[in-house]
Amino acid sequence: MPKEKLTLSVDKEVVEKAKKLGINISEITEKVLKGYTSAERPVGSIHDAYKDLFDSIQQLLKEFDCNVKVAESWFEVEGNEGEVQRVALEEESYLTGSGSFLIKSNVGQDDYYIHDIKRIHPEEFLAPEDILSNLVNELAKSQEKRKEKMDEILMAKRIIDAMSESLLQKQSTKEK
Repeated sequence: MPKEKLTLSVDKEVVEKAKKLGINISEITEKVLKGYTSAERPVGSIHDAYKDLFDSIQQLLKEFDCNVKVAESWFEVEGNEGEVQRVALEEESYLTGSGSFLIKSNVGQDDYYIHDIKRIHPEEFLAPEDILSNLVNELAKSQEKRKEKMDEILMAKRIIDAMSESLLQKQSTKEK
């Protein structure tokens, strides 16, 4: 099938991080558009649609050993003339690699886990593009942490090898 050129605007930071991760944005965009134009619209609730999205993300989170922020709730107060205003962030919800949700409280309560997506109010879910941006950021951070950990492991191994070699040389000279 012949291809047609498409201009797509994506946040520069997300593009740079995707390149570092080796993600081919053109290929993924094409797959998404094919799926979007050929698939039926989701049937069911907002929870069902987000669950489908999260199921597709979960394996990446497990592989990269990270969590991604997917929802947040706000403490709201009624202001002048009945206008509701967001005052402070109350909780943030993170999808984990195990499929559970880590709920981080910003109002002095302990963090906790939930397993039922329906305990998160539909209005608290972030927009899908924000979740994808958060995912790319977390994968990039995780990849950098993995690289740093590998460098530390290699350095520790070199130190141990050098110590072993030195101790073995001293041991062999004592035996002579």
